[in-house]
Amino acid sequence: MFGTTYGSQNGAGIVGTINNNQDVNVPGIYAGYFVGDIRVTETTYTQTVVEYSDARLKQNIAELRTAIPASKGVSTLNTVLQMTPVEYNLKQQYQESTGDSATVRRELYDEKSQLFQKKHYGLIAQDLQELYPDLVYEGDDGYLSINYTGIIPLLIQSIKELKTEIDELKSSGSPETKSAQAATSLSPGGTGEVVLYQNTPNPFNQSTQIKYYLPPVVTKAYLCIYDLQGKQLKQIHIAERGEGFQIIPASEFTAGIYLYGLIADGKQVDMKRMIFTD
Repeated sequence: MFGTTYGSQNGAGIVGTINNNQDVNVPGIYAGYFVGDIRVTETTYTQTVVEYSDARLKQNIAELRTAIPASKGVSTLNTVLQMTPVEYNLKQQYQESTGDSATVRRELYDEKSQLFQKKHYGLIAQDLQELYPDLVYEGDDGYLSINYTGIIPLLIQSIKELKTEIDELKSSGSPETKSAQAATSLSPGGTGEVVLYQNTPNPFNQSTQIKYYLPPVVTKAYLCIYDLQGKQLKQIHIAERGEGFQIIPASEFTAGIYLYGLIADGKQVDMKRMIFTD
């Protein structure tokens, strides 16, 4: 199919519509203009994708935290943390067409194509549908698809909520937070620093390891875990000195963001963040 248009009049080289109306108003000059859904089975190449987002085209506008019924009062951040990214390969699909004398079954994908051979990364539509049903669409063929662009505002809102929680934690009056702000390192007796390392893996969904170093001069040491409001959830007494570690099982927590700190001789040495996902 080939079409062309030229001049300064509005129009399109190719016009497609899914209704019987032949009088299509093309609001500009385009190579192609389509009224209705467009389906492509292979890769689409383009320089950029732009979506209409003009306020004049919208109604029922509300801030995100009150706009998603699926959240049911749960913060956007915690809901986003329930999303499970996956990697996958495409499964071959088949299409059947019936002729005068026979039914022909052909493959939908070229199995030598990059689209079919490369790994893909994304979400499972059925899982996302439980969290944000408005981001999931069902096609005429019964298969589900995802509006990935619609996830971007959720990520922005999650970052804003996380920033608010961090700011509240920094300004809270809890003893744990005050001590965390007062000291980030300790050199007891001048024999070496107490060190707290970032947990690995992070994020985690089964267990994570927290490493630390305690000089011999430290008499009492504890590894403490807090929620983002500064409430202590767990305290582990550390008896050994030198390099050590603790294994934290995910079974003791619900999905979310937590803080952990090392207390040596009554002083908060350091505070770090760990993320547990389902």
